[in-house]
Amino acid sequence: MGKITETVQTVNSAVRTFLAVVLVGGAGLGGLTAFNKYTERDRELQESTQALQTTKNELAAAQKTLAEQLVAIQNLEEDVAAKQATIERLETAMALLKVDRRLARLEVVSQSQEEATGLIRSKIRFIELSPNGDVIGDPKEFEISGNVVYVDNWIVKFDDRYIESSDLQRGTSLCLFRRIFGENQTPMDGYSLDEVGMRPQVYARGGSLSDFEKLIWRDFWEFANDPRRAAEMGIRAANGEAVSMQVKEGMSYNIELRASGGLSITPIER
Repeated sequence: MGKITETVQTVNSAVRTFLAVVLVGGAGLGGLTAFNKYTERDRELQESTQALQTTKNELAAAQKTLAEQLVAIQNLEEDVAAKQATIERLETAMALLKVDRRLARLEVVSQSQEEATGLIRSKIRFIELSPNGDVIGDPKEFEISGNVVYVDNWIVKFDDRYIESSDLQRGTSLCLFRRIFGENQTPMDGYSLDEVGMRPQVYARGGSLSDFEKLIWRDFWEFANDPRRAAEMGIRAANGEAVSMQVKEGMSYNIELRASGGLSITPIER
């Protein structure tokens, strides 16, 4: 009987041990499973957090790049606007430098040839014009020897910056007509046009000659020979010149002054 009881107790103990092992093993397996699930979620969370941070970094980098590009675009637009303004200013300046003003008109009234000498004599009408092209003063008629007409003048040219800025006194070259003569005549044999010290007809707008113009024409040759004094007045060049044109009976010609240059004679289309 005692042995049976010991055997039963042994079996019970073994069973309990087995059950304990099973329970412990099951608990361990469940704990391991739970731990694995926890660590997996934690890992996923970490990966998600890392991915989110990476996205945030990329977004920040993209925003920085976009901001830099916007600044670059703005700077480029400002640069383009500045260059456009410079181009427009230069175009305006170039246009002003090339402005031509009609000062006078030559009309060839008649031409004839001398039987004895064979020389041509041309009857010329010289008409000074206002800036609007209106006739000012009385037309002057001359008979010259030859069919090539010379118009002698004094010309004062100012620095381009005055012309570009439309300076009131230096915004265009100044011209004083001195004389007109033909190819078979000497300048001394020519006919006087504007007189030194008198207001050139082309600049006459009423009133007297300005002090500036009086000084220019009074000391013309001093300015021509003294670069320093000329520079103080903004004068680029002061010199005498004569333009010429072979003329034909019945035709008319414009005498024009370029703002930055000298005189030119061009035929007027009939």
